[in-house]
Amino acid sequence: MSDRIALGVIRKAHGVRGEASVEAWTDVERFSEVRSVTLVSPDERETRDVTIEAVRFHADRVLIKFSTIESPEELTAFRSWTVEIPESEAKKLDADEYFLHDLIGLTLVDADGNEQGRITDAYEGGGGVLLEVERDGRKFEVPFAADICTSIDLGQKRMTVALPEGLDEI
Repeated sequence: MSDRIALGVIRKAHGVRGEASVEAWTDVERFSEVRSVTLVSPDERETRDVTIEAVRFHADRVLIKFSTIESPEELTAFRSWTVEIPESEAKKLDADEYFLHDLIGLTLVDADGNEQGRITDAYEGGGGVLLEVERDGRKFEVPFAADICTSIDLGQKRMTVALPEGLDEI
């Protein structure tokens, strides 16, 4: 596990000055609050420390100018790389807020303590956050909603759930 947290992913170059069009995985305003970031390749084998020179917002994306990347051609090499900061610089969460990466690996249990599966991924879907759950070698998605995910104990690595009947069969 990395000691960094991803703020978003570079999708493409924007304009002729080497700005990156970034899909935000956090509140877009967060990009205005940080200066030093690490770009991380999709396979996590390569990293590059860069400084954010400028940030602006366009439609549903964040446009970022990194100080050492001067052209769209240079930026092409960083397509699909994540923009990350040290976990120690992550924003402080309220008691009922969680980072998606903290949910991965939690065991789902029902109100009686019966195991319902294990979270293998958590991501933003079209209708909100979805949890990918594996049970008995099969995977299914669970909406991350308060009426389904009734309590979370990160210390015990458990999430109590009230799964709608048949959800794991869809």
